[in-house]
Amino acid sequence: MEEELSITIDNHRTLWLTEISRETFESQALHELGTDNGLFLCLEDCAEGTFDVVAKAAPGFAGQRLLQAVSQALATKRPQLQVVT
Repeated sequence: MEEELSITIDNHRTLWLTEISRETFESQALHELGTDNGLFLCLEDCAEGTFDVVAKAAPGFAGQRLLQAVSQALATKRPQLQVVT
C-alpha cells in the first residue's frame, strides 16, 4: 500500500487503515479474518505501546469510507483525517 489513512483520536491514540505484517496477524491470532492480505483497521496507543487490529476492511474503498465517516463524526471536536505517504 502506497499510503495509509489515519485518524488521531486523542494525544496518544490513532486509528489506522493499513496493511499488517504476517507477524502481527499471527501474534494477534487473527485467523478468523481469513488471510493477512488486505487492509485492516488498527488502534495504536502510544502511551501503552499497543497496536491492536480491530477489523479487516471490506475490499475496495469501504475502509477509506469508514475512516472518512469516523473523521466527520469527530469533526465537531477537530478534523483529523490524515494521509501518510
